[in-house]
Amino acid sequence: MSRVDLEHGPNATRVMTHDEMERLLEKCSFGRLGLFFQNEPYVVPVSYKYNQGRIFFHGAKRGKKMEFLKGNNRVCFEVAEWEKPRAWASVICYGTATLRDDIEAKKEWNEVLTGQKPSDEVVARLEKVNSYVGIIQIEDMTGKCRADFSF
Repeated sequence: MSRVDLEHGPNATRVMTHDEMERLLEKCSFGRLGLFFQNEPYVVPVSYKYNQGRIFFHGAKRGKKMEFLKGNNRVCFEVAEWEKPRAWASVICYGTATLRDDIEAKKEWNEVLTGQKPSDEVVARLEKVNSYVGIIQIEDMTGKCRADFSF
């Protein structure tokens, strides 16, 4: 995708390329998870890690976020970054979230987070963790930024 200017002048914005969107997802570590269940919207901030078209997050097995995800696994996910006085970039991802609590998912989450395979000691600790690993498979994403945002 080529860079497309949406406005001209001092507040010019443009559509981000796929590569720029991925770089922003890789750079950020906090985003907002958008959920919808039984005609009620819900947006919650989460820490996450992006890896190869998927967004990994974790959370307690109880609570509104998990209740909504179990009721409707279609989600959107937004990240944004600001720099300088007014330069910004934002990406919105659309996809399906899967909740897992098996050891393989926990090991994969740990590996994505740390960049290395977990040791036996870490695996033993992960087996005791009573939480879900959420994995969003991104199906589509859009991004927009101010024209002077630097990647």
